[in-house]
Amino acid sequence: MADGVLGGALEFALETLSPTRCAGCERPGALICDRCLSRFQLIDPRLSCTRCGAPFGSLLCTECQGEHGACERVLAAASFEDPVPRIVRAYKDGGERRLAPLIADLLLDTAEHAERVAPERYGGILSAADAITFVPVTAEAFRRRGFDHMEDVARAFSGRSGTPLVDALIKHGRADQRALGRAGRMAAGRDGYEVAAEVGGKHLLLLDDVITTGATMNAAASALLAAGAARVDALALARVWGS
Repeated sequence: MADGVLGGALEFALETLSPTRCAGCERPGALICDRCLSRFQLIDPRLSCTRCGAPFGSLLCTECQGEHGACERVLAAASFEDPVPRIVRAYKDGGERRLAPLIADLLLDTAEHAERVAPERYGGILSAADAITFVPVTAEAFRRRGFDHMEDVARAFSGRSGTPLVDALIKHGRADQRALGRAGRMAAGRDGYEVAAEVGGKHLLLLDDVITTGATMNAAASALLAAGAARVDALALARVWGS
């Protein structure tokens, strides 16, 4: 009991000295405030491209031109517009790891909503998955940040959804793709992944934070399929499009 009292007092003191601020607008109160949540440009799964996750690509997608990658289906929660970039930066580079379960909740809500309103397009994307896995960071990024941001999200997602987590992929290469253009991202995506877990015959749901060209997701999914996975669907927090 004493430990609980001391812990509560310490938490109160820290919150008083350095109050929690919104990752999207820096207002004190919540990690993501209601105002910023309301500004998310959510992607309608009934209209998005199932091949690359772009909004409004259900008939003729201008992003992927209808090309089918290694992922069977791709689903993204929102467009990569403010406040999403600020939240992603606060998490990945600002080290605000308390955002991981909130991002996991957003991803889980997205998958469940897509299955409910667009079953002919996204049915089973979560409910039929045998396991969750994630796109890992490079060793260099891990050393710089001290954690793998998508591993934290995937663990929270697995706990909330009840779907097992498989830590399956190891990323080769050292490039930070945020500094690369489209061609550079495509080339970096081809650096490749090593599969370090048994995935034979499994239907996997692959998690990532942001889809830009789709090269990273496709490279990761290709490695999983080559290792024997039966199917790979992809789920991301945000989709860059129109660039």
